[in-house]
Amino acid sequence: MRTLFMTNKIHEYSTTLFKLTLLIACGCLLNISAISAGIASESHSSWMETSFEQLQELNKKDPALALDFAEKLYAKSSDKMNNADKASLFAKMALYCSFLGKFDQSQEFINTANTLSPEQKSPTAISLLLTQASIYDSLGKAKEALTLYKTAEKHAKESEDFRSLADSYSYLAGYYSMNHNDIEAIKYFNKSYHLFDQLGDELELAYLKIQMSTSYSLLYDDEQAIRYANEALEYFLKHELFFDALFAQNALAYNYLRKKSFELAKESFYKVIQLSKKANNENYTARAYLGLAKVFLNDEQNDKARYYFNKYQQYQIPVNTPHATVNDFLLLAELELNDLQLDLAENAITSAERVLLTLEKENTLSIYRRFYDLKAKLATLKDDYKTAYALQSKARKLQTNYSNTEREKVRSKLKVIFDTDQALLKNKLLEQEKQLNSIALENAQNEQWLQNLIIAIISALSLLLTYFVYRQLKTSKGLQMLANTDSLTGLSNRRFAFSQAEKYLTQAKKIKNNFAVIMFDVDFFKHVNDEYGHTAGDTVLKSLSVLACGYIRANDIIGRIGGEEFLIILPGASSEQAKVIAERIRCATEDLIVTNDNQEIKITASFGVAHLTQKEESFSEIFNNADTALYQAKEQGRNKVVAI
Repeated sequence: MRTLFMTNKIHEYSTTLFKLTLLIACGCLLNISAISAGIASESHSSWMETSFEQLQELNKKDPALALDFAEKLYAKSSDKMNNADKASLFAKMALYCSFLGKFDQSQEFINTANTLSPEQKSPTAISLLLTQASIYDSLGKAKEALTLYKTAEKHAKESEDFRSLADSYSYLAGYYSMNHNDIEAIKYFNKSYHLFDQLGDELELAYLKIQMSTSYSLLYDDEQAIRYANEALEYFLKHELFFDALFAQNALAYNYLRKKSFELAKESFYKVIQLSKKANNENYTARAYLGLAKVFLNDEQNDKARYYFNKYQQYQIPVNTPHATVNDFLLLAELELNDLQLDLAENAITSAERVLLTLEKENTLSIYRRFYDLKAKLATLKDDYKTAYALQSKARKLQTNYSNTEREKVRSKLKVIFDTDQALLKNKLLEQEKQLNSIALENAQNEQWLQNLIIAIISALSLLLTYFVYRQLKTSKGLQMLANTDSLTGLSNRRFAFSQAEKYLTQAKKIKNNFAVIMFDVDFFKHVNDEYGHTAGDTVLKSLSVLACGYIRANDIIGRIGGEEFLIILPGASSEQAKVIAERIRCATEDLIVTNDNQEIKITASFGVAHLTQKEESFSEIFNNADTALYQAKEQGRNKVVAI
């Protein structure tokens, strides 16, 4: 099942390509399913069935070949076809066009097929629903797409067409993955996977693995993501399906990019270029250049990123989805900003904004965050610090919402696995019950024995489920700690630190007590990363965390709230007391020597202090004051404590 390889979410690295792969993968499964499942409910002549089988084989190699064959078949033999034959053929041509990104042509074939009135719950009608929905999804019409996906699922269930049902599950998985809900995506992937596994269709399972790879990557499960991509790639290469191998190799490259394994990402994109030559597909050569541009941009090599982006643009491949258009403009804007071409950067950002306003914001949080970050960077380079600060605040708010959403997804991942285990056990139990009922009908004398066996199985299952519940309860405390802790420093994370701050602030206002916060970060931290490496940067953050913990009280809370930024919550402390604590940490930081690979690293830090007054009623106001104070400390030369 080939899929539209563009996402989302969040996924700013692969939004366009993931949606394109999701459509192609889902469609290929749909094409195969319509042939095998459609015989039961649609009547086709033997010569037409043979033609459909030829289309299936051509589609495995390249949907362009299948489309060409289908068009010639219709031109030559349409007079011998009945309406069911024509509707099925138009449905397949619509599918092939959607694979190739020809959405207008695909829509024409869908409209023509619908005029032939295919039976509502037939494989052809379900195929048309799914293809139409995938086009809506690619064009940013998420709500319309979901309605059609659910209708297709309903019709497949009612007609007991399990192949079309597996297709519907797969499309729904792709939809949720494209729209920032990777937990739901994996649930539907598993439903589809188990149905196709029972049918023994290795090719369709390989297509599913490409999609599952990307969703697991977006859930930060790199091991599973890379395993699925490699398994799919191995299958396609073994069977010389180079067109499909392109998608698997491309998915693997973006998995490495999200993981920040830049060398492996480069190597994978170079392999995409090699495969695109074998598959005679220049579009994927261009997309590989786009991927390389993103790799070098993230690796802070702007000249090479610009080089590959220019090579991508030279191919002039059509960009026919709003997500792809926005991401291209934002990538261009970032390149122009890095080269200080401010007018060109502003033009690119404005072009991106025009398209972005046509999309649903809740499904494009990561793109909006990147958009605000780039506008803030542009304002900073123009010395418009007030605008830059406002835009950065918007970006931070979106990042907080997005990060919290993603964190909740990761926390619920174990529940998905548990639910899947329960579903597998339930399926096995149902199979055993069918076998036992069959034996009971054949031999009535064994009825009592069979009943006892069923009771034993149910008892064993109850014990097993009880064990799962116990395991869940046992691990919940550990999971809660993981969810509240920054993995690098061992300090509280942003969400937990903010929730504790709200709690202590409420107590302070209730009993009219003092309350203060300190916000600080490492001066010139980017210079540390650039000169000594990211490992050294991590060592600096951990050393500073240990140092700061030595200067706070037992009931104080310290957390890492992002990058090199830290927040200290001081219940019961006045502004002067907070300044004293901040000054002590500042002095100690100035004297701190961090050793990494036999190199000594000296750092300083800037501090912003804010406290509860009659004017500041909420934590967000106090936090913003601390942030402003930190900004003033930076403006005054860094390595300072400023209180507001």
